[in-house]
Formats: sequence, structure tokens, C-alpha cells
Amino acid sequence: MDAKKIAILGITGAGKSTLSRRIAKKTGFPVFHMDALFWRGEWQEVPEKEYVEAHDKILRENERWIIEGGVSEATADRLRQADLVVYLDYPGWLAAAHYVERWIKHREVARPELPKESRDHFKFRRFFLVFFRFERPQIENVLKLAGNPSKVVRITSMEQMEDFLESSF
Repeated sequence: MDAKKIAILGITGAGKSTLSRRIAKKTGFPVFHMDALFWRGEWQEVPEKEYVEAHDKILRENERWIIEGGVSEATADRLRQADLVVYLDYPGWLAAAHYVERWIKHREVARPELPKESRDHFKFRRFFLVFFRFERPQIENVLKLAGNPSKVVRITSMEQMEDFLESSF
């Protein structure tokens, strides 16, 4: 695959961080996690202006990248600049199961892409939102900002994701 700029999207628990690390291992591209830009210790949100500036700096200063995480209209340049947009469009039950697994794994030790004080907490409301894929309409809307729809790869199962990794990198 010729892609030098890869954006990875999906609802909470879809496996964006895991996929980004796997692609980075195959390509050597740097990975940028939006959660690392968005959160400070103890789950304190970074002011939006600061977050958007940090995001835009990544786009300006890197010829190659893998960026995973949420996208808003303010950060949609990532989609326009990407050569490849991978959308992990998994069923809600699968993402919810991943959410629970992640909570179990990272309730004592923060995920690698987060400040060490930001350990995962199980939130029933978040579980409900993931299970019923309430984030999906927002993702579908920002995907329209990517420009060329042919650069978007929609993956709907773990098997499809494994096939994609095997055949693309």
C-alpha cells in the first residue's frame, strides 16, 4: 500500500489504538493518539483550541503518520490529508465487549497513550452508548469531509480487519 498518511476512526472500544500500533509495526510510521492530545492526568480535558493546535502541528510537521481517534469538524483536515481512512465500524456488542476488556486491563495502569493518572473507569452510561453505537452518526457525518470516498475502508468484523492487515501492509 502506498498510503503515507493513515487516519483510523471508530466508536469507543473499536480497537483504533490497537490497529494503529499494528500498522505502525508493519510500516514504521509514527502513531499519534488523539486521546494523548485530548486528556491530561485524571481525565482533565485539554482546552479545544490547544487540542486543535496540537493536532494541526502533527499534520504540518510529519510527512508520514497514523492518527487514531475521534474527529470533529475542527480536526477534519486529518481526513482530507489522509491517503487512507480506516473506519472500524464494528457491531456495538463487540465494541462494548472491548470496552469492558479495556477497563479490566487498564483500571490499575493507564493505557500507554494516556497520562499515567488516567486509569480507565467503567461507566455504565458509556457502556450503553457504545453498545448502541451512539457515536456512529457523528463519525458518518465527518467521513463526508474526507473528500474522495474511495480512500475510506470500512471494516465491519475482526476477520475483515485481519484480512485487511494481511493484504494491505
